[in-house]
Amino acid sequence: MKEMAVLPIHQWAESWDKAEWAPEEGLGVPPERFYMASMPLKELRALANVSRREISERKKGTTNPGYQRPRDEKRSERIGRYIDYGYPLSNQKSLNPDEHRDLIHPGWLPSAILINIIPPGQTRRRQGRDIPVSEEYEVKIKEVGGSYRLHYPDPQKIAGDSRIGKDFIEPIEVIDGQHRLYAADDASSLSDDYEVPVVIFEGLSEQWQAYLFWVINVEPRKINTSLAFDLYPELRSSSWLERGETVKVYQEHRAQELTEILWRHPESPWYQRIELHGRRVDGHISNAAFIRTLTSSFIRRWKDEGRIGGLFGSVDKDGKERVIRWSRLQQAAFLIYIWRKISEIVSKGRAEWILGCIDDFSDASQEKKKLLESENLPAAFAGPDTLIAADQGVRAIMVVFNALLSVAYSDIDLENWEIIKVSEDDSNRYVSDALEDVRRHRKISDFLSEVCECLFNSSFDWRMGSAKSIADPDMRQLQMAYKGSSGYSLLQNNILKHLGENGSERIKDYITVVKDRMGK
Repeated sequence: MKEMAVLPIHQWAESWDKAEWAPEEGLGVPPERFYMASMPLKELRALANVSRREISERKKGTTNPGYQRPRDEKRSERIGRYIDYGYPLSNQKSLNPDEHRDLIHPGWLPSAILINIIPPGQTRRRQGRDIPVSEEYEVKIKEVGGSYRLHYPDPQKIAGDSRIGKDFIEPIEVIDGQHRLYAADDASSLSDDYEVPVVIFEGLSEQWQAYLFWVINVEPRKINTSLAFDLYPELRSSSWLERGETVKVYQEHRAQELTEILWRHPESPWYQRIELHGRRVDGHISNAAFIRTLTSSFIRRWKDEGRIGGLFGSVDKDGKERVIRWSRLQQAAFLIYIWRKISEIVSKGRAEWILGCIDDFSDASQEKKKLLESENLPAAFAGPDTLIAADQGVRAIMVVFNALLSVAYSDIDLENWEIIKVSEDDSNRYVSDALEDVRRHRKISDFLSEVCECLFNSSFDWRMGSAKSIADPDMRQLQMAYKGSSGYSLLQNNILKHLGENGSERIKDYITVVKDRMGK
């Protein structure tokens, strides 16, 4: 064991005694003190639970590729170069420091890294499992004769332990400052005695950590709200935020972000098919409609009289069971993947309604044919006669898929789909990498294929009521009923009914739960 002196900081105001603490929400009575110290960056790097393995290893199928909040690799690289050479060489990779020695300056990191000591036995959610801290690697603060000392295990032993991330997690977690910590991997001249100031909390719940991150970084407007929700998904279901406007702002802002990505990413079936400026084009959908669809499904409120909430918030009606820790770009990739599955099934399908759409489209104008050919999408998916390309269809599809995934998430291992790197500098590339990665998760892929096959290559008719190929008057009347505001809920209910009657046994079971939680 190693040890070092720490300085206790007592902070408690009498007004806090009036607070109504909420331990059931992870916001119980907080500690009255925290500590400050100076610690070698290399040692802190080994003790803290930030992933040491890269996404390339995940693609190779490496066991235990690690977990941490999305990492901007370029940012940590810049900090690492800053440690080596200071500014401005940190921002000028093209300049050789040996040729510009006059530009080498100190790479100081004077601001504190905030960390939390995880007690032995306490767990954190990693790769879909609750993993504890081992007693062997306990970190604790002891008081001896009025002074306080931090006792911690040999960092090198932890760094070389293959069980870390699989059977145990590191005993320290980073509240704020993870990219400074990652910089230890990128600074070529980092010495063993290069120290950083640290602020140390003990046994702080993840909800209190999210609160602390918020008041440090967001309330003073240092970073945007959307990024905060990516870094601390616990914020998505925090009641103290929900009573204000922040959660609503997050939902609307995130829906706009995702809509824009689906519109601009070349692998998205909605690529340039979302009208951002109010135009009306057959087979396209308006920006406002897509945003409303997302806020009604994947980004809907989480506490609504026990009803199913948005998968991108949590998968428990109270937001306490599980939070899917996906970033904005990972969420976008998942939505694109769902729509690609739908497009692929429709493209290969031979259901009566699909063939009908193909026949109807053969009579379309050359202008419409040219538009669809340029989009390389089947007429039954994006043509003028399919509900899949209409507001009502898009809304119903998203609501039903969100509900099914919220119920099935554990069985199909949604939590195990983790992306550990993120670069806002090339968001399209990140989304493409994420799409390639999710295809490798067979449980997710198989489940989506199963639902899509039952829903789109089947007797369920997705044609507009105006489609010429509908010969049966009763069928035409049914399809016409999907028009207008009442059509949204009618189509949604009929989808649930179809899946409940024609799906596999597991889909039928999921639909039963979905209907119960949706009050159907």
